[in-house]
Amino acid sequence: MAEETVARSEPIDADKTLNEIKTAEGWRVEIVKDDRSISRLWIIDRQMRIGSCPVYTGGIAGVGTDEEYRNQGLSRRVMQASLALMQRESYDASILFGIEDFYHKFGFATCMPERRLYLRTRDAERAQKHLRIRAMRPADLAAIKRIYNRDNAARTASVVRDRTWKPFAMGSFFGIEARIQVVLDDKDRVVGYLAYDEVSRHCRAAEVGGRGDEVFSTILHCMARRAVDLRKEQLSFSLPVDHPFARFCRQYGCRDSTHFDRNAGPMGRLIAVDSFLVKILPVLVERWGTADRALGLGFKTAIGSCAIGWHRERLQRLDTSHGALSVRVDQDALIQLAMGYLTAGDLKAQDKLRASSGALALLEQLFPQQTAHMWWADRI
Repeated sequence: MAEETVARSEPIDADKTLNEIKTAEGWRVEIVKDDRSISRLWIIDRQMRIGSCPVYTGGIAGVGTDEEYRNQGLSRRVMQASLALMQRESYDASILFGIEDFYHKFGFATCMPERRLYLRTRDAERAQKHLRIRAMRPADLAAIKRIYNRDNAARTASVVRDRTWKPFAMGSFFGIEARIQVVLDDKDRVVGYLAYDEVSRHCRAAEVGGRGDEVFSTILHCMARRAVDLRKEQLSFSLPVDHPFARFCRQYGCRDSTHFDRNAGPMGRLIAVDSFLVKILPVLVERWGTADRALGLGFKTAIGSCAIGWHRERLQRLDTSHGALSVRVDQDALIQLAMGYLTAGDLKAQDKLRASSGALALLEQLFPQQTAHMWWADRI
């Protein structure tokens, strides 16, 4: 285990100290009294995709204050210190899964919904087992990672799984363990996988991976057999509704559910407007298409400004916003725009974005609605 290092320590009153500790996965920020942590959170380093472009993201987890020290503003101090830390350490964005009406105070906004797909067990039983399926072995992880990164290469909010990835830390919610099955082709190669909740109260999959009807039918057959064993009348999948597996399931009869939280659930914010926009330039180039390249956009927010435009056939950051179309946007709304949760028109109607009609038309093209999704295994 990598040694933890106290990188910064600051007294906040006579008997409490705020520590910033470098860990193997990122950071721990905590308030200590008498050598005991009384309020803390973790920042988990992630590369989260916006389209196909990864941005350096701090995933905030484990926010908590010991009961006897609550209602003293300690969680607020820890959150504020964490945001300052991420600014110093050059993070582009931050994301968390939060309780209602707390994290918006720190600039976080709900930026994607929760989605599920439901099938009746008797309908899912029609799926056939075309390929072999078995429990995952450690040697399968490399293939699972390759399949995942291929399937999610352009999925906004998906996390790049690299050598630091801890496989399937949970099922479809915090505290639920996952069981993993892999689908094999006729040469015993892993061509698909399934992660389902290891509980008896419901039959739900937290993640599926793979391509093709034979893989999908085998996965659905496995889940149907599990639902029968658990004596459940329905089974479900936590996945985006435009996923190829969700489309495959339409032939069996299914329904999808989309839940939009208010100031809760999956929430995000930008840490650095400039670096964030620069990193997503490749996807903006693709979306710009044949639109007028003489135009530029100058973004202005409470946490920073950035202008982008074309120079010598390249879309890039501009040294000045002079001549660019002005876009004034609330900083919490910018993550909603970038992740396709709300359009520029939506944000303008909510008075969170101010732009001319020309700028608005270009924003609608560069930041379309998207089906963002972060799989549960990466939410820790």
